[in-house]
Amino acid sequence: MLRCLHSGFILQRATIIRKDLKFQLRPECLGKREQQTCFFVERHRARVFSLQSQRNTPQLTNFGYKVPFTTSYFIPVNNSVIRYKSYSSPSAVSNIHRIVKQFRDTAAKMPGLMSNLDLMKEADAFPYPDKELEAYKAVTDKLYTLIWKDGQPLGYMLDFVLEKLLNTPEHIRGPVVVDEEKRTVRAFELPTEVERTTFVAHLMRYWRENKAFDILKGWRSELWPVYGSNDRVLYSVERSGTGLLGVMRYGVHMTAYVKDETASYGMKILVARRAANKSTYPNMLDNSVAGGLMTGEDPFECIIREADEEANIPENFMRERVSFSGIVTYIHITDERAGGEAGQIYPETQWVYDIELPADFEPRPKDGEVAGFYLWTVEEVREKLAEGQFKYNCGLVLIDFFIRHKIITPENEPDYDEILQRLHRKLPFPGPHQVGPSTTQ
Repeated sequence: MLRCLHSGFILQRATIIRKDLKFQLRPECLGKREQQTCFFVERHRARVFSLQSQRNTPQLTNFGYKVPFTTSYFIPVNNSVIRYKSYSSPSAVSNIHRIVKQFRDTAAKMPGLMSNLDLMKEADAFPYPDKELEAYKAVTDKLYTLIWKDGQPLGYMLDFVLEKLLNTPEHIRGPVVVDEEKRTVRAFELPTEVERTTFVAHLMRYWRENKAFDILKGWRSELWPVYGSNDRVLYSVERSGTGLLGVMRYGVHMTAYVKDETASYGMKILVARRAANKSTYPNMLDNSVAGGLMTGEDPFECIIREADEEANIPENFMRERVSFSGIVTYIHITDERAGGEAGQIYPETQWVYDIELPADFEPRPKDGEVAGFYLWTVEEVREKLAEGQFKYNCGLVLIDFFIRHKIITPENEPDYDEILQRLHRKLPFPGPHQVGPSTTQ
């Protein structure tokens, strides 16, 4: 937060609001003095960037150059707080000038706009009750837990989705039992998996036809599983509707790299750019290959299929060379880039794979979901990560890759322990992630 107090100000570590560097203005009183408080986005260890207001303001000349007070280049460092009571004194102005210059010089040397922990918090955004109690309460106050008839939690349903569900004709939605005290919901409790899947499909189509939710405009015609236990599928849901129920989502991500002794860390990494016409996260950077796991599909077979569709990597080469590297688990909260209603809860598990490609391999998109590929050094990839150009879970997978390849270590990453925790979050919902991933190869 930067409080502009005539010729003096208070610099504090900023609050992250949005990735697009927008900020909000609001009046604030400090004693009898009316102030303008400028809230802006700080990316931890950020580069210098321009903070601009949407309104014209007087110029200040106290720093030896003219700038509007809302167009400055201040970057907070290490939670520093600088307070000045004598706002007009020459010594205060001189000190401000010196400290701001120090901040600018320090920030200019920093590698990017987002730290590794920032990237993890973007992906694993659901608050932890033991660390972020107020935020946790704020989020969960808007949620109902979707449960099965035995009490097993299945997902986190937002209150406005529940309202829409209850307002749907009962012959479409079936019986719904809501416990307001426990904030739980029971639904879709038919005898067989086939019947349940059919019923949920009718509900999703009804919502789509009646334009109930924007997220369903990105209809994918892919069924994703909802588990009632670690190995039992209760029913399947249209992919674009999983966030409405807040149920588990499964996928596969692969990082492809080429050995290059001239590059730092001896490698270059293959990065994909998502197509501009994708309904979710268009134009953002992505892992080399990635995709969603449909009901009944084995993760290894899924990554082989996706590698062929997205990068034209031959099946036989994949089966010989790809290596399974583990799973990552986290809970994401969506924003508008997901293509629909913001705030949906995405508990996710990704099966993670690595593959070394020949130096002369040229990936070629086949299914229209990838605009193109880049072969970048580790530094180039980290720069784009820091700038927030990667889709949230792709950044998380790359951090996992860097940890496994000793690029990120406890010695060079002060937030190493928290990053590891967020890479492997304990999830409250059942599924194969609870018993260990399939590694069929």
